[in-house]
Amino acid sequence: MSTHAADGFADISEQVDGPTFVPRRRSFSPDGIARSLRNFATLSEALRVLGAAVLVASMSVFLLQGWSEGNDIRRYLLLLTQTGLLAAAGFAMSHGLRETKGARIFFGLALVSIPANFTILSALLYSVFQWDGGLINYPDYAHWQIDNIASTGATVGGAMLVLVPVTLFCFAIMARHSAKTLSLHFLLLNALLLLPIRGSMAAGTIALVGVVYALFVVGKLTGKDKSLKTGEGKFALATLFIPIGIILFRSMYFYDVDSLMIAMVSMAIFLAARQVTLFPERGPKIALLLETLSIPVTFIFAASLSDALRPMIGNALMGPVFATAFTLLALDIVRRTESQTFARILVMLTSIVVAASFSFSVAGNPGALNAMLSLAAGSILMLAGLSMRSHVAAFAGIVTLFVATIFGFESVWDLVMTSSWIDLAVFGACAITLGSIVDRHGVVIKLHLVRWFDALGQRREQIALED
Repeated sequence: MSTHAADGFADISEQVDGPTFVPRRRSFSPDGIARSLRNFATLSEALRVLGAAVLVASMSVFLLQGWSEGNDIRRYLLLLTQTGLLAAAGFAMSHGLRETKGARIFFGLALVSIPANFTILSALLYSVFQWDGGLINYPDYAHWQIDNIASTGATVGGAMLVLVPVTLFCFAIMARHSAKTLSLHFLLLNALLLLPIRGSMAAGTIALVGVVYALFVVGKLTGKDKSLKTGEGKFALATLFIPIGIILFRSMYFYDVDSLMIAMVSMAIFLAARQVTLFPERGPKIALLLETLSIPVTFIFAASLSDALRPMIGNALMGPVFATAFTLLALDIVRRTESQTFARILVMLTSIVVAASFSFSVAGNPGALNAMLSLAAGSILMLAGLSMRSHVAAFAGIVTLFVATIFGFESVWDLVMTSSWIDLAVFGACAITLGSIVDRHGVVIKLHLVRWFDALGQRREQIALED
């Protein structure tokens, strides 16, 4: 008969006079010890994640509700105290218990809570100072107010005495070599939250400027400090975008969102995705995914921008504006993508979008300006298709030229016939001047374009060979 194990506590062995229960000793094998360590490590990580989630939830609830006891300044001091306690807990764990993982979580939470403190400070300041003409009716749970102006300076000064040292200390833990630089840029981005203005256009502009500034800082620091490529370094860089996210969320949640705001948010997302794709350590699949996701973002940006400019340009020019905005961002993706197939598909998509936008525009509003813009767009599209050997782009350009000629010829003819001789003379002189410029500098321009297309083609061929 075979030998069996009874749940790891004993063995049943077969002897001559029958089965006998033999107790088995526990052994501290290397596999068992490693298994126990893995179990405890998993449990500790789960507890850390749970604790961090609860603390983040408590700060989020505080931002929306706070505590009912006392005035708003006292409520804010409680949040400020929580930030100080998080940093103190991290310091105690690192120097007292010598536990670095838990300490980093506390320092990270303290760093995340700093934009929350600036957000409440902004609400308190906005109750006293406004640049946009007056207070907005907040919901009751989001209402913060300073009773007298004299308390404003004391509150801001006391907050800075806590927030600035905590910022420096937390960044010294997360990214020691770049702590001072990161702290300076982080505090400057958080200072954008304090600007007493809440309009949609102003908030979108501030957020877009903040994204560009943060991306510039990230690109500059990652090239100098290699330690920022670690997990703690990436977290430190990611915190630079938290104030911008709060600005966008605050504006979109509490105020009316217009097309210009959506355009700015879309551009900010596009720029952030673009910066990530340019990181040298990112994988090709991540870059391709971000470039693919950038296409609908580009559509949203072009549509919202053309809608925002409609009061100034009218319905007739919305199509050309949409096509131009979409083409500029799409060509940027084509220029930097590493996938030849994706670039070819995007060129075809862009050609179809340009042809459709200009064709429908001139067909719906057959004015002289629309006709001339469509003729120019069709010519450029056809020449670009021939130079890039894209049959779709060349055919789309021919279709655009044909539609512009059919629907806009009469308008262009009427414009020429009704124009004065002075207008025609000015137009002719401008054409002669442009021809002279092309004749003098056309070769240089052509060489630059040829080099650009050749470099793009060589890079695609190299990528195809590597694949």
